[in-house]
Amino acid sequence: MDGGRRGSALLLAAVLLVAVNLRGAIAAVSPVLPEMRADLGLSPSLVSLVTTLPVLCFAAAAPAAAWFGRRTGAGRSVLWALLLLAVATVVRVLGGSAVLLAGTVAIGLAMTVGNVLLPPVVKGHFGVDAGRVTGLYTAALAAGAALTAALTAPIAELWGWRVALACWSVLALVAAVLWQVAVGRAGLARPARVAPASTVGDDGPAAGPSVWRHPVAWAVGLLLALQTMLYYAVTTWLPTVLVDQVHASVATGAAAASLFQLVGIVGALLVPALIGRRRGQVGLGLVVGAAWVVLFAGLLGWPAGWGLWVTVGGLAQGAGVALSFTVIVLRAHDESAARRLSGMAQLVGYGIGATGPLLAGGLYGATGGWGVPLATLAGISVCWAAVAAVAGRPVTIGGPPVAPGVGSRPGPPRGVADRSGGRTRHRR
Repeated sequence: MDGGRRGSALLLAAVLLVAVNLRGAIAAVSPVLPEMRADLGLSPSLVSLVTTLPVLCFAAAAPAAAWFGRRTGAGRSVLWALLLLAVATVVRVLGGSAVLLAGTVAIGLAMTVGNVLLPPVVKGHFGVDAGRVTGLYTAALAAGAALTAALTAPIAELWGWRVALACWSVLALVAAVLWQVAVGRAGLARPARVAPASTVGDDGPAAGPSVWRHPVAWAVGLLLALQTMLYYAVTTWLPTVLVDQVHASVATGAAAASLFQLVGIVGALLVPALIGRRRGQVGLGLVVGAAWVVLFAGLLGWPAGWGLWVTVGGLAQGAGVALSFTVIVLRAHDESAARRLSGMAQLVGYGIGATGPLLAGGLYGATGGWGVPLATLAGISVCWAAVAAVAGRPVTIGGPPVAPGVGSRPGPPRGVADRSGGRTRHRR
């Protein structure tokens, strides 16, 4: 293996290890919530903030993360984010509720930098394999959540909930070391040279048309928004649905939630295998949307078969998040466009997506049952499929425009054209 291939393999390993850290500290909280509530005297509203704040940070801080990456460079930005993540993971368990919430916000900010900047890194350094690498990256997100959710409770039984949450800082530090080595070999250690503000910027001429004006860019953002709504609604309420619908035990509800998360890893791994090097992803999007519909329709029509429906839904959520991030990379013209599209998509996606659990819970409280909430989520799944059909179209966003007078030629006389080489020439 030559140096270039070794560098690419090392960068791939670093990207995947960083991704493992971008959901783990959030997923680690649920298994130890009872101990945290008892020890810190947390109210239900504060408990909800512990899991909601990072998602809100994903939305609110996405533009700032894109700007930070452009000014500082993706290599340094992600490194500093990993170090902040490691520190915040420890600090949040050192005090009471105020320290817990402050540390949670810092964790959300650190994760946002990785969320926004890893897709353009993949776009810029893996070329035609960017789609497959993004699928692996999203599978690593799911794996990180599943890993911490599975191991935090056993660690807490031995050493307490504070140690169980703080120990995941080690994983962030390992990722920081590997990232620093990998970006040095890949040429990401130094920020790219930034031109004056008059020529470079999100809406400047050198950057091309604003992604905010592109309909496919909006489809990409809405795809992530609907995916986030569905995922967090199911993650939050699935155990309660089973307890209410089939009188399942709390342990059964927890097992269903674990199944939903674990099968998501398989779903995420299927996407890079199915995408290959196809230019469009419309068909895949329609299949994933249909799988989402099956989950909610099944829970409505035959809740006793929840094992089947949750398995199909787990595949849908894993494949859905993989596709949502993959289209960010595939629709972008270049690394700069991927950074801008990633910032926009995550601002729109997580800003809207954070309302999913609130919507489902509000409808449940208003109607006293799960018929209306599940039907609404099924409708959102249909919308997801429709948006995926737009976001999956083989177009690119954010290409630099041709400056007036540069490379232009006068039109051929009397409509006569020579198509050789794709150029128009005068015929004398």
